[in-house]
Amino acid sequence: MEEIDLQTTELQEVSQPPVMEHISAFSPSSSATFEQCPKQWYFKYVAKLPDPKGEDAVLGTFTHSVLELLLQEPADNRTKAKAKEIAREIWPQVEDDPDFIALNLSDVEALEFRKRSWTAIEALWELEQPQGVEVASTELEVKVELNSIPFRGFIDRIEKEDGGLVITDYKSGKAPSKKFEDDKLQQVLLYAAAIEQLDGHRPKRARLLFLNNRDRSNSQNRRVVEVEVTEKNLTQATKKFKRNWEDLNAACTSGIFHAKPQILCKWCSFLQNCSQGQEWVSPSR
Repeated sequence: MEEIDLQTTELQEVSQPPVMEHISAFSPSSSATFEQCPKQWYFKYVAKLPDPKGEDAVLGTFTHSVLELLLQEPADNRTKAKAKEIAREIWPQVEDDPDFIALNLSDVEALEFRKRSWTAIEALWELEQPQGVEVASTELEVKVELNSIPFRGFIDRIEKEDGGLVITDYKSGKAPSKKFEDDKLQQVLLYAAAIEQLDGHRPKRARLLFLNNRDRSNSQNRRVVEVEVTEKNLTQATKKFKRNWEDLNAACTSGIFHAKPQILCKWCSFLQNCSQGQEWVSPSR
């Protein structure tokens, strides 16, 4: 295999076995990354360049872990006090996590991290009453052929409601504006399609719970974003997923992964390896 120059504008000189041979599954997050920027996908999944988690991502993982364990408790035990107990119990695991260690937080910063985490955890009670949720599963790994694509995903929560199922995913980031809600819902709609493929029963609803309540100034941004699962929106979601898979297949065959310079380049872990991204964020632009 020839050495790949990651500084090149387009990876046109790649000489390697077909990348698709090494892709055992395609997830909603992988699909979204490729759609956002094929070059970013290459750096992350093929070149496997360092992609350190930022503080918000590590915080989100901790928050998800606490809520996963909380919802595994009997309904009457799903209290804020129990959530605090769980958070204290698993905190040593967070401190030993390489991603958390890499943040290199001071004692004061670590304390602020814990406060922010608790704010996100506590926000669940602003969005729903967890004692009233009839949990079917938490953090369920799903592997299925979806439109002949090897789909893989982890569903935060599936609950029973009026004889049907509801797909719920926690988000620790800020709630999106109305115009971006449909894009955000693609993930949970794909989960719904996967569940239907597995057991033949279509979930009733799919929803996102946005736990970040720091920005209360914009009341237009809904923190519970949900949609009724229909044949139409499932078809739209799976068609988009298949299109991304086919585009990825074509990129892997050609060895060309185009960059899509945009505002998000500012926060890309691979910016130093991407001349287009550097040009996009350059002050002289």
